[in-house]
Amino acid sequence: MTTQECDSRDRRIVERIRTVLQANPKLGQHASLIEVSIEHSAIVVRGSLPSDAMKAELVPAIRRAGVLSQVNNYVLVAA
Repeated sequence: MTTQECDSRDRRIVERIRTVLQANPKLGQHASLIEVSIEHSAIVVRGSLPSDAMKAELVPAIRRAGVLSQVNNYVLVAA
């Protein structure tokens, strides 16, 4: 797979995750606070959310997007 093909695949994955997060009833209104990227073949999420329950919902939501890669959840809970 070429670098261009990998970049295109990664962009599609990130967009699919963003779409699922925006449609999620718990996370949707806070989806803009979450940054999603792919680093070294792992999904990386950063940002902040207002509760631990919302942070805990991130990985299951990403899985519902059909992503089976490792997920590194660096989201902070706002105090």
